[in-house]
This record gives sequence, structure tokens and C-alpha cells, in this order.
Amino acid sequence: MKDYQGKIIVFDGDSICHATSEREHRGGGWALRVGEALGMTWYNVGVSGATVTAEQYGKNGDARHWVSRSIDRIHEQYPTVDYLILEGGTNDADNLGIGSPIFGTYDPEDFSGKYDDTTYTGALESLFYKAITYYPAAKIGFIVAQKMGCETVEHARRRHYFDRAIEICRKWGIPYLDLWESHPLNPMLDVYFMRGAGVDKNHAEGRAYADGQHLTSHGYDLVSDRITRWVETL
Repeated sequence: MKDYQGKIIVFDGDSICHATSEREHRGGGWALRVGEALGMTWYNVGVSGATVTAEQYGKNGDARHWVSRSIDRIHEQYPTVDYLILEGGTNDADNLGIGSPIFGTYDPEDFSGKYDDTTYTGALESLFYKAITYYPAAKIGFIVAQKMGCETVEHARRRHYFDRAIEICRKWGIPYLDLWESHPLNPMLDVYFMRGAGVDKNHAEGRAYADGQHLTSHGYDLVSDRITRWVETL
């Protein structure tokens, strides 16, 4: 096993990275579990409700945490990192939906750095371009979150956005971990989530999902081992 002592790993994303409830956020989500498993200094800068796409706003008109632009602040706070693990897309999918012009397009031959980060695709391109520019020696990766939602329409909409994220990862040579496809977690299975039981009961009974989308401590335990093994391959 590599020696990760003294290495710095930073995570950014939405509520799945942040760990949505205060109880789970204090528990560190997957950032704490991965960081401690590898003996790294870790920082979790993810924020619940975040979008990859810039200029997206909440119901009250409040600015969201824009992952595509928070990379600038990360670089200011942590000018040197060894690992940068990014995540997001669920809130983009839920806010914009399939068919939105804000989904965006891309040119597989365009590496200019001139992208419209107010579109989802352009935001991904801008994010990866900046990450590589700021941290040319770092190990950079992107995580596609585990299955979320108990309706097939939710799955189709989110998967549409995750598939585009994978396309942009491939363009930029960014390694990705697709938990949606590679991990058995599924809120449609009673063993992982009991609909109607409520958040507290799902927590208390050791199920993986608190609400069909966000993970419990047990859920973070299950996915974090997979993430740790993947980080070791970067």
C-alpha cells in the first residue's frame, strides 16, 4: 500500500459529498472515511443543493454552491493538493430536466478553456480545465453518485446528466467512479431503504438511505470502501 501520510485530499460536490443532514455532515460523509482510511489530511467543501452549473439559484433566489466556480476558491484556500475528488449533477438534472437548452453541447476537439459555465456541459468543461490548470500534478477524479430516487423518471433524468459528465471526463482524461452502475446500493430495494419508515427509522434500523436519495451513516460506510479502493488507483 502507498504511503499517503502528509497527502492532502479535497472533496467538492453537492449534498451527497457534503452529507446532507447535520448528523451525517458531522460524521464527515465519505470524505472523512476515505481520508482516514488512507491517512490523508482531508477537506470536504461540498454543499447541499450545489449544482455543477453556475448561475443556478434556489427557490428563494439564493445563489447555490456552484462546483464549476468553487474550484477557484479551493485553489485560493489550498494552493497545493495531492488529490481532488469532484462530484455533482443531481441538482442540475432536477432543476433543468431533460431537453433543457442549458444542458449544453461540446466540441471534443476544443481544449481552449473558453466555456460557458452557465450551461451544464460548459460548466463541466470549465471545472476540469481549471482543475488541471491549477493542479497539474494532482490526482483528479470525478464520482457519479449512487442510485437515487424510487421512480424510474428520476433515474432516467439523473442518468442523462451523469452520462454527459462521463463523456466530459473521457474528453479530459479525468478518471471517474460510476457508483450508480458499479455499486449495488438501490433505494428501490427494501434492504437499503424502507419507504414510509421515515428518516429516523431508516437510520435506526441500519438502512443505507435516509430518504431514498441521501445516505445514512451505514450507507456512507458501504460506498466509502469502494471510493477508497478507487482513490488508490488514481
